[in-house]
Amino acid sequence: MKIVRIESFPIRVPRAQRFQAAQGVLTHSDFAVVVVETDAGMTGYGEISSALFYYRLGPAHARDVNDYLAPALVGEDPLRIPALVERMDRALRGARQAKSGVEMALWDIAGKAAALPIYRLLGGKVREAVPLNWTVGFETPEATAEQAAHYVERYRVRSVRLKIGRPGDTDARACEAVRKRLGPDFPIRVDANEYYRSPKEAVAALRRLEPFGLHLAEQPLGETDLAGHAEVRAAVSIPIILDESIQTPGDAIAAVGARAADAFNVYISESGGLLRACQIIAIGEAAGVPCLIGTMGELQIASAAGAHLGVACVNIPYTCDLVGPLRYDESIIDETLRIEDGLFYPPEAPGLGVTPNWDVINRYRQPL
Repeated sequence: MKIVRIESFPIRVPRAQRFQAAQGVLTHSDFAVVVVETDAGMTGYGEISSALFYYRLGPAHARDVNDYLAPALVGEDPLRIPALVERMDRALRGARQAKSGVEMALWDIAGKAAALPIYRLLGGKVREAVPLNWTVGFETPEATAEQAAHYVERYRVRSVRLKIGRPGDTDARACEAVRKRLGPDFPIRVDANEYYRSPKEAVAALRRLEPFGLHLAEQPLGETDLAGHAEVRAAVSIPIILDESIQTPGDAIAAVGARAADAFNVYISESGGLLRACQIIAIGEAAGVPCLIGTMGELQIASAAGAHLGVACVNIPYTCDLVGPLRYDESIIDETLRIEDGLFYPPEAPGLGVTPNWDVINRYRQPL
């Protein structure tokens, strides 16, 4: 079997609710879809997901695929995924988000060729479903508590994450309000998205949150400041989880060496695909650093990939952020993803187990 055609195109999909964090406001997701066709009549689908705060958006990712990655892979065997990942790395430096969408489509083809869901190709299930976390953006403390309680009740999510990074006592008041609303034992974590400018500032801010029994504090400092994170980790009682600092297997090794993290937040998109994400999670496991799976607010194609990864890796003891499908009023796939009682079950059909809904996709398709 050979690849005969690869195409990517951008889509811009409105979110059901406005979302605000330290970096800005989100009302839409500017992503891209990837289609990989073979001479055997099998077609794989992928999704390129990225956050506007950090990375280029859908049109740029689609151009990366069409101009650089597609020419490197056409004519190759789509089942040789590790070799094709290396081939993409040689063709284009960086561009991990674009590569992740292409690689996702390759896994989709591999699963269809084997008549197996992707989680079986990754080694099989270690859990039946992925427990979910819901993230609440910047709101008043009262509205933060109200939203947290609403989504816990509506979707039965198993934890909540609060965005932090505001001056004064607003973050502390929000944590206090959510803790009072959800009770003393419900898991709550916070995410600063690199907001603090120094370890001293981060330590002072996180110490104000210590009374609220937080399970994790995410990425208080800039992504390259591993020494600073190690300093913060040693000075506060809240476990530190790194996100923006963990984008490659090399990043994970460096963070372990610096003793900078108690946990890793791993993204399929940020890491360049399922293969690299698995490698990061395995590095964490070898070093005794547990992981969870993060989110760019993925649509349904990439969310399905996240569910496959989440049930196949042992080293994921935490709830994961794979609630992207719940943040949109419409779906870009024909199937209904199974999310019940705060758990995300991977599709059981071969490959990703999803079928693009072209009517919806074409409505949101954008020009290159």
